[in-house]
Amino acid sequence: MKTVVIVVVVIIVLAAIAYFAYQQIQRQRARRAEQRARLRAEAQGHRQELEASSARAQNAAQAAESHAEQAEAHRTQAERFRREAERHEALAVEEEQQSSAEGERSERARAAALRHDERAQEAEERLS
Repeated sequence: MKTVVIVVVVIIVLAAIAYFAYQQIQRQRARRAEQRARLRAEAQGHRQELEASSARAQNAAQAAESHAEQAEAHRTQAERFRREAERHEALAVEEEQQSSAEGERSERARAAALRHDERAQEAEERLS
């Protein structure tokens, strides 16, 4: 009878161990499933961030290209303006030289006119 009791106790103990082991396995499975779900959600979030970052990078690259084109256009225009300014400076120097020459001619002509006026007055005085 003792053996029957021992066998029954061993069976009950084994059943309890099996039951608790089964519950532990179920909890571990639930934790792993929950962890996998969290990791999937995290991976999906990272993929969404990747797509958003990729779109921002593409937009920034397009904007950079546009700005580079505009900068080159401004450089070309600035060079054209520099050449034009140099040409205008050369024209200004030439005009100043001509102005100076004409000013000297004007002074000589004025002096000649004054001499002629004096001579005319002298001639008129001799007539009187």
